[in-house]
Amino acid sequence: MKWKQLFALSCLFSLLLFCASVSQDLILYSGTRLDLSNKIWLLDVDSEQSAFTWLSVVAAFSVAWLLLVAGGDAAMRGSRFKWHWYFLAVLFLLVSFDEFVTVHEKISAALASRVQNTGILYFAWAAPAGVISLLGLAAFIPFIRSFPPRLEILLVLSAVLFLSGAVGFEMVGGSIAEVEGTESFRYRMLTNIEEGLEMAGVLTFAYVLLSYMEGIGATSAPDYAPRRRESPLPTRDR
Repeated sequence: MKWKQLFALSCLFSLLLFCASVSQDLILYSGTRLDLSNKIWLLDVDSEQSAFTWLSVVAAFSVAWLLLVAGGDAAMRGSRFKWHWYFLAVLFLLVSFDEFVTVHEKISAALASRVQNTGILYFAWAAPAGVISLLGLAAFIPFIRSFPPRLEILLVLSAVLFLSGAVGFEMVGGSIAEVEGTESFRYRMLTNIEEGLEMAGVLTFAYVLLSYMEGIGATSAPDYAPRRRESPLPTRDR
């Protein structure tokens, strides 16, 4: 099976699980009385026991493996970005681990006991994570710019999707959870969107990496591909 077919199946399976979670919440909250005892936790994207969570674990771990492979290739070619690859590989290993251990929730609880967390800061970990992520993106601009234009755009899009869910919607959801609780309909819908955006970001990044690795043998340059084609004609010194 070619990687594009496997990737398409992964996207389709993720979409079906996401739609199942949203549909279940719509059905549960459509009645006059909420009864969560009827919930199928296997279909709940916010549950550690759900199929969506385990797919997220596999997706993040697969991305980490691809990053390690790309990092090894970058080291062999003498690329100045080899440590960028390895750093991202470790980062996605942590993301994969966090999907089922929920380390960020423990960090949030620890921070909440030391600072005043209300409104969009109700989940105390989100704001610091957002600041660190933006600083990290700024530091990785040269790395991002080393990709071909099409993959560069998709790489930025993957970061926007993931951070919009993991940080943006997490903060908005926190402000609602503080007032309405985590079992309110609005919070549940935001949680579905949050998890869906995170998965979309990881899958988009996986597509970038797979496309990159497919074409990596097309050039012997230290980095994947030059952004501009060198002119075959000599230019006059000025």
